[in-house]
Amino acid sequence: MRTLPTLVLSGLALALASCIAPTGSRVDVERRSLAQGPRVLGVIAHPDDELAFGATLYRLSHQLDATCDLLVITNGEGGFKYSTLAEPLYGIEITDEATGRAVLPEIRRKELLESARILGVSAVTFLGERDHRYTTDVDEVLGPDAKAWDLARVRRKLAEQLASGRYDYVFALAPSETSHAHHKAATALAAEAVLAMDPARRPVMLVSKVRDASEPRSIAYAPENLSVKIGPFVLDRRDKLGHQDKLDYGIVVNWAIAAHKSQGSMQLYANRGDREEFTLFGDRSASSSQRAEALFTLLRNAKPPARDYTESAGTNYESLP
Repeated sequence: MRTLPTLVLSGLALALASCIAPTGSRVDVERRSLAQGPRVLGVIAHPDDELAFGATLYRLSHQLDATCDLLVITNGEGGFKYSTLAEPLYGIEITDEATGRAVLPEIRRKELLESARILGVSAVTFLGERDHRYTTDVDEVLGPDAKAWDLARVRRKLAEQLASGRYDYVFALAPSETSHAHHKAATALAAEAVLAMDPARRPVMLVSKVRDASEPRSIAYAPENLSVKIGPFVLDRRDKLGHQDKLDYGIVVNWAIAAHKSQGSMQLYANRGDREEFTLFGDRSASSSQRAEALFTLLRNAKPPARDYTESAGTNYESLP
């Protein structure tokens, strides 16, 4: 028998669920109609997957005047298991599966929009597909009998977004045997949509993985053409900036992580991961390699100018040893 608090929480969950924006909705975060930089689309499975290339998005939008959009496929409802610490904040029993699945789509939508604002994302498209469960079996999503997502709809929405967005680059998560099937499926569907485009209008697709400085880094070349670099193209989160080089871009990633409060386990990634490494995916031509190298060269060389301070700034206005 359910207790009165549980019944009240369930009623609140249903009320919140009824307020969820229509699936397939686009939300403008920051209007950048006059942006002159590159156009980038991140294709992700869950709200919070953007963190895999969060520092890159921030530097693109703020230092290269880029337009950065996100397309998130699922509604994130499967994250109810990690919401224990957030329950007092939201006043909802999110870790109850039925309640969590009802309320998390709207909660995580708002959390992603806050992260997007921090990272300088221009707009987010929410497809609202079901975040059915954690699995590494990609056939549960893309197999012939799979029913987790409406694949025809996802493919159509991806094609429409790519056609209308005129993107120069597409980012996704690097797939591996042990990664979440939703991540692998989102990357595969994005690559399929990109490769279906006219080569003259096709964006460069890159997949990202976060690594620590202690992990080795080696240049990879396309087997079909050993002169073509396919990765890694690196964004260093520990790249120093600001007064006396006291800041780095990991700080911004921490801000974005903190936005995802319903996903307690994500908070453990704060101050972890020194670099975002990108590899060409799908089209590994010399042209794609050159365009990727050019983008990351621009990013490495673009920084806010350092300011000079006088004694009025305090006793530490001069560079300290």
